Amino acid sequence: MPSWLLATLALLAPALLGILAGALSLFDEPERAIDNLNRFALSFAFPALIWTGIAGSDFGAPTQLGFWLVVPGVLLVSVALARALAPRHASTLALVCAFGNVAYLGLPIVEQVLGAEVMGTASLATGIHVTLALTVGPYLLLRWDPGRGDSASAARAPPMQLLRQPLLWAPPLGFAAHALGPEARAAAVSVLQPLGRAAAPVALFVLGLYLACHRHRLRSLGLGDALHVVFKLLAMPALTFAAAWGAHRLGWLGLAQAQVLCLLSTMPAAITTFAIAKGAQRGTEAIARAIVLTTLVSGLTIPCAAYLVTTWLPTW
Repeated sequence: MPSWLLATLALLAPALLGILAGALSLFDEPERAIDNLNRFALSFAFPALIWTGIAGSDFGAPTQLGFWLVVPGVLLVSVALARALAPRHASTLALVCAFGNVAYLGLPIVEQVLGAEVMGTASLATGIHVTLALTVGPYLLLRWDPGRGDSASAARAPPMQLLRQPLLWAPPLGFAAHALGPEARAAAVSVLQPLGRAAAPVALFVLGLYLACHRHRLRSLGLGDALHVVFKLLAMPALTFAAAWGAHRLGWLGLAQAQVLCLLSTMPAAITTFAIAKGAQRGTEAIARAIVLTTLVSGLTIPCAAYLVTTWLPTW
């Protein structure tokens, strides 16, 4: 069995356990368990994983322009297409496009498929994604919602929400740790590494539990749900591969960076998008169905992407 496929399948175990826990009703309040485990992973485990990925290596901030332009450029084109082609669904499409599951699924898959040596790059790319996800996504959800009314006060919330997000601060603090002496930095990394290693299995278990608890949402699918899958799992990855190829040919993007960006672009909608939609009281049902549906379909698309980034991209 190819190593990329074996690495991808190895990530299914925690998710399957989550599905099993939901099916057997092992939690008295599964929604509360999802919320609490989600908070733990988002606020502690993943920031620790990103921090140790940068602080624990000799990784330096990328200087090539393409690394900084591909993600926002693809997002800009994607939301513009959503607005032009599907205005009725543009608000939820914008949030789903902006907030992919780049932390919960993306970082573990990148490490399994591309190796630990690219985790510094992947951690920084995740920081870019999260920054855009917590600003552009919620703003457009409110701005483009057909029944939004006066949402000016709600539209001012994302900046403060962004500043409170530990995932945003993990990359710069990881770079700042390089100012410490080697021994102090190594000690800090050794303390936080076990917490970071808990991120992937906890997050994947939460994902499986969420799928089990929300499987009923698949009973009422429509054209809008198909559009969320097409935009998130087909259009955005295709645009990312094209942008990465062009940037690489121009000398603006290294191969390893292109592999990371392309693989992260294939992630499904993040579970956190439901919390954002619920807080804004906009599009909660559409977002919930998008999370479940894109996650299930990504079981087919992620292995395909893993194959492409490990066999086709090196030929560039």
